[in-house]
Amino acid sequence: MSTTFDASRYLTDLGGRDYLEVKWRLLWLRTEHPEAVIETELTKHGGGLALFRARVTVPGGGVATGWGSETADDFADYIEKAETKALGRALAALGYGTQFCEDFDFSAEHGESRS
Repeated sequence: MSTTFDASRYLTDLGGRDYLEVKWRLLWLRTEHPEAVIETELTKHGGGLALFRARVTVPGGGVATGWGSETADDFADYIEKAETKALGRALAALGYGTQFCEDFDFSAEHGESRS
């Protein structure tokens, strides 16, 4: 596809770091691969907890799965939030926003500086 996506136009400051929201990662995917398949499944729901699995498939390309959970105590729309987390992680695993996603920044967990 000849259309390109400039992720830098959609970055948000999140705690002093660049972050690409899931809606923009999804737009990026659809810009490059409108035929991509997205599947989400609510795998657990009860006691104020929602757990989702998202699978993104790019025909002739990669496949990634992401998981997301949320609780009613932490977020009013916890079911939607859990699904969005799962989708965002699957998209990041395919490279959509990975550079702006803390889920893959293991240096932050160990107090290492980013360079």
